[in-house]
Amino acid sequence: MKILGIDSSIPRGSVALLKNKRILAQANIQGNSTYSDQILGVVDRVLVETGTNLEGIDGFCLTVGPGSFTGLRVGASLVKGLVLATEKPFVGVGTLEAIALLGTPTKNQICAILDARKKEVYSARFRLTEGTLERLSPDRAMPPEQLCQEVTEPTVFVGSGLDTYSDLLSSRLGNKFLLAPKKNTSTVAACAARLAGERFDTEKCFDLGALTIKYIRQSEAELKFAQTN
Repeated sequence: MKILGIDSSIPRGSVALLKNKRILAQANIQGNSTYSDQILGVVDRVLVETGTNLEGIDGFCLTVGPGSFTGLRVGASLVKGLVLATEKPFVGVGTLEAIALLGTPTKNQICAILDARKKEVYSARFRLTEGTLERLSPDRAMPPEQLCQEVTEPTVFVGSGLDTYSDLLSSRLGNKFLLAPKKNTSTVAACAARLAGERFDTEKCFDLGALTIKYIRQSEAELKFAQTN
């Protein structure tokens, strides 16, 4: 079984190809140009590297948020196009859940964190139980100070939100703040593909209406619209 995983929800998006639980190839989106300019090229690069064509794909997976509103829309549009073109199914995977997999293996609680801007983070907590990620909290947007108040045990933090808030978390949490092992070189798309592979038989879907994005909070455009009406 081959699954093409796509993540466009975080600043450094990625694409990966999974075959029978093994990642054959993965690549990050590079530079400062837009996702729409690059993502098809990265998909093509991964397929060419593995000698795979779209007809040889059994299904697709997409990280469905939270994350960049624009990036999520670009990824959703791409996957919808691929599903329509190939008539193959898809699986949606939560971005924070995929990121949490980067914190394994560990016996500690894992907290996936993204910068949500407006002095908030997107976060969710998980634990690896018998090889399966168990969700401990829902995806939420909150101030990092509030997140610190909720962390009551040693926790592995992982995600690009650490670029902004690592010092704050470390100073407030002390020895409860742990970093993920650096030896894990997987992309978020690769982690999403692994999770999709585990649940593909039970969650695969052909209905594009079921491909919903988890924004968590309203976009700036939606907030401005609400304020003017």
